[in-house]
Amino acid sequence: MIWNKMIHLYKSFLVGIAVFALNMGIGFSQTIPYEKPEWGAYTPGEDGFLLAHIINWPENGKLVLDRAIKPRDARLLSDPDKKVKIKLIDGELTLLLPEKASNAKDTVVRIQLIPNEDWAILKRYNKANKKLKNSVKKEKTVVFMGNSITQNWIRDHRVFFDENPAFINRGISGQTTPQMLVRFRPDVIELNPDIVIIHAGTNDIAGNTGPITIDRIAGNIFSMAELAKENGIQVILASVLPATSYSWSPSIEPADKIIALNKLIKDYAEENKIVYLDYYTPMVNDIGGLKKELGRDTVHPNANGYLVMEPLVKAALSKVLK
Repeated sequence: MIWNKMIHLYKSFLVGIAVFALNMGIGFSQTIPYEKPEWGAYTPGEDGFLLAHIINWPENGKLVLDRAIKPRDARLLSDPDKKVKIKLIDGELTLLLPEKASNAKDTVVRIQLIPNEDWAILKRYNKANKKLKNSVKKEKTVVFMGNSITQNWIRDHRVFFDENPAFINRGISGQTTPQMLVRFRPDVIELNPDIVIIHAGTNDIAGNTGPITIDRIAGNIFSMAELAKENGIQVILASVLPATSYSWSPSIEPADKIIALNKLIKDYAEENKIVYLDYYTPMVNDIGGLKKELGRDTVHPNANGYLVMEPLVKAALSKVLK
């Protein structure tokens, strides 16, 4: 018992030295602008992320962060598929952790920060876009422009893109139509694709970048379509997937707003001879939400959901190519 305690104290001493070095900026070119926490240390992660190293695990599972931190999402590195809830409790920015560490060797929380400079996240696909521009185009290319539902396609059913190398995924989690409109030129037009599939709107309804009307959301989508057409790119407009709630925006009731937005998108597509890709109808349940067997949650498809969407994409592409 005494020997185990000595080993524990020695490890704590080594960790303490590491934490001191991390907070003093030793070994890092990037400084941490947050006050050193009592529970451990902050270190920079990859671009747009912060790592919270927990040395003293909170007994009640409530980890208080510096209020200067602007988190969008948090996950334990030991369980990256599960979000850690973040709440303001009595004015303190609090991570709601398990009461015990799931893995003593991996007590690190990866915090995704709200962008404060690159608002439209234009840097995300810089390298990939340069590589595409320099490659020789062998077949008709299709850009999938969207949000997390598009981005997560690679994670949850990657085979669809692996089997179709001419499909280019340009989804960014959390994005709204004004952000997508800003990055439409570098992430779509400058890639000179033959076709773009635009799938957007649910994050606008959730209020991710502030209040916006359904008409304005639709207008942003139409602007992207018009930019594409002006640059010789054929357009497919996708419906918003059904949803009855947003876990990150619980005060919003989106079901009826999604129906209204989809009607505007469909009407515009018909008026302008654009193919309308209807994900909504085969995926909606009897209360206007995403069918449980097709979703990871109330918004995002699982692998079964993508299996429903993929033949619809192929059918829409066939219409365009005719």
